Order: sequence, then structure tokens, then C-alpha cells
Amino acid sequence: MPEQISIDCAIMRGGTSKGIMFNERDLPKDRDARERLLLSVMGTPDPRQIDGLGGADPLTSKVCIIGPPSVPDTDVDYTYAMIGIEERMVSWSTNCGNLSAAVGVYAIEEGFVEAKEPFTTVRIYNTNTKQIFQAIVPVKDGAPLVLGDYVNLGVPGTGAEIRLDFSRTTGSATGKLLPTGNRRDKLYVAKLGLTLEVSILDVAKPTVYFRAEAIGMTGVESPEEFTPEILDRLNNIREAAALLIGLDKDSRVPTPVTVAPPATYKNFMTGKPVLAESMSFSARRVLGVPPKPHKAFAATGAVCTAVAAIMEGTVLNDVYVDRGGGVVKIGHPTGIFPVKAKLAADGSVEEASYSRTARRLMDGKAYVTVKSIAAA
Repeated sequence: MPEQISIDCAIMRGGTSKGIMFNERDLPKDRDARERLLLSVMGTPDPRQIDGLGGADPLTSKVCIIGPPSVPDTDVDYTYAMIGIEERMVSWSTNCGNLSAAVGVYAIEEGFVEAKEPFTTVRIYNTNTKQIFQAIVPVKDGAPLVLGDYVNLGVPGTGAEIRLDFSRTTGSATGKLLPTGNRRDKLYVAKLGLTLEVSILDVAKPTVYFRAEAIGMTGVESPEEFTPEILDRLNNIREAAALLIGLDKDSRVPTPVTVAPPATYKNFMTGKPVLAESMSFSARRVLGVPPKPHKAFAATGAVCTAVAAIMEGTVLNDVYVDRGGGVVKIGHPTGIFPVKAKLAADGSVEEASYSRTARRLMDGKAYVTVKSIAAA
């Protein structure tokens, strides 16, 4: 019996996230065996993930598994796994909108999809949400382009623009755009002893929106200003909202997002001002359970947020400022996240798209010890 085993993989950046990419065929079919292997690959549980490939940050402790399509009119299946850092946890409940860009590139590079110039559309079935989205990847000489002039905020430099269309992901976890049937609800949060006005939408990822001031926040906090008390409040709101829409209180969704009118604040990473006039509103979100402040804004969360912003009657629409061009500009801790959003006459989502850059960072083999797999 060897002390270590190896698995083919690639490390890719997609937007502001980084993940380990696996071909479905190379992983165990059994869910328990697969989870134990992934935990070992990432070095979980350990706050530094020092003995694995995880980056000790929620934005880098991620896995994408790509395989042949299982549903009609798609090119690949894509399964996303969020790997715990300090806790032995693998979550299969949501999608990662940033790494979705990397999935399109990986699918072309690995031969799942034939490269066609100047753009190759990869139709992706996300097994987590049972939804289909498209990655439109620029291609030249049979390979995805890497270099370009698109600025992906939160990523140094520029790159080739990859367009991601999530208009077909309505009802990703609940089957409805509006899980409660209402654009606005009163949510009683027993652990806080208060009633909040909230809007809950489900596009790409279920999200619950409420005014920052309603829970004692300004709405322009930097990640380091999210105290344990604030995080506890947000977690309590998530639990109450989950129960309201028929999910278990321990569900990782709906993700809580605070909203506030446009305001100027300092970019968390650079210290430069993010100007009020550059945004449609200010928003802050957390991720995971227990929650941690997001240093930017999750792409799947941004899609849902943009739709919520343009929908009249929502809590978010109250603070939304239309900057024109059909683009919703979300102000987050490190800048502005632009999303194209449009509703059809019947209220359905006609467009919900954004752009990202992505590239392969390395490929080879990940090594894990047989002992660590058994321990996981």
C-alpha cells in the first residue's frame, strides 16, 4: 500500500476566486469517499490549510468538477464544492459565479468543447442548482485567449473578457424567482427580537436583502469592520429567512446582503475612494456558515442582486439609482461590480449577465496521504 496517491488536476483563477479543477472521471463516484479525498487535497481542517492546496480563505478553498453532459442542449456538467477551512465540511448547495468563467475555459482546454473563433459558447449545466448558464469565451488559434483589456476588479492587470449569462438560473434552489411570492416581506428574527423588511429573490443563488441601517450598520463597512456581533446578527437573519422560504435553518442560503444608498468609502484593498456617483447602491454580503465577510461580491450573488435592484417594490429598489445603459453597478468593499439586468414584460428575467477573466495557473497532480483520507 503506497503512503500517498495522486490525482490529476489544474489550479485556475476565475474572477476573484481560485479553485482546483478536476475531471469527473478521476474522482471517486461514492460521495463520502469523494468528500474525504477533497478535504485531504485542500488540507482541511486547518486554519492555514498548510498541508494541502487550499489558500486559507473562502475565496480560494473551492473545487470544480467537470464532466460530460447529463442533460440535453448542454456541453458539460459542472459540480461546485465549497470546502471548509477550519471545519471538516464540504458544501454542494450552491454555485460559484467567479469560477464559472474558469469552467468555460477548462471545458475548451480539456476538449469537452471544440474551440471556435472568435467566440466559443459553452453551455454549462450546474448540478448543484440544476440550472443551465452560458460562458462565452474568446478564442484564437484553437485556445481560449488569456490576454485582453478587460478589467476584472479585484484582479491585478487585465485579461480576455469572458461573458457569463445566468438568465436561465431563476429559482436555483427554491424553484421560484420570488420564493415567498412577494417582492417584500416582514421577517421576524426571534434571536434578535426584531422584525425586518426584507426581499428574498432566487436567481443563481437565493439571497435575502434588507437595509443596513435596520440592523445598526452603515452599509459601507469594510470586511475588517464586521465584528462578531454583526456576523451573528447576519447569521440569525439567514436562519430566519431560510425557515420562511421552507429551507432548513442550517441551510447556507439565502445569503444575507445589506443594502444602502450610494455613498463614498475607501476601497478595502487599495485605500482609494470608491465614489458614490460610480455606483447604483452600496451592498455588503457574507459567505459561509458560520459567516465571514466577503472581500468583494460573489458573482452569483451579484446576478441576483442586480435583478432585485431593478424590480420595483423590493427593499433594494428603494435605494437603487439607475446609472443608465441597463447596467446595475454594485458598490462593494473593493470597487464596483457591473451587471447587465433586464426583466421581461411578464416579470421574468430576460438578462442577467456579467463579465470575468480567467486563466489556468498550473496543472499536474495533487498528492494526498492515504492516512489523511482515512482521517477525513
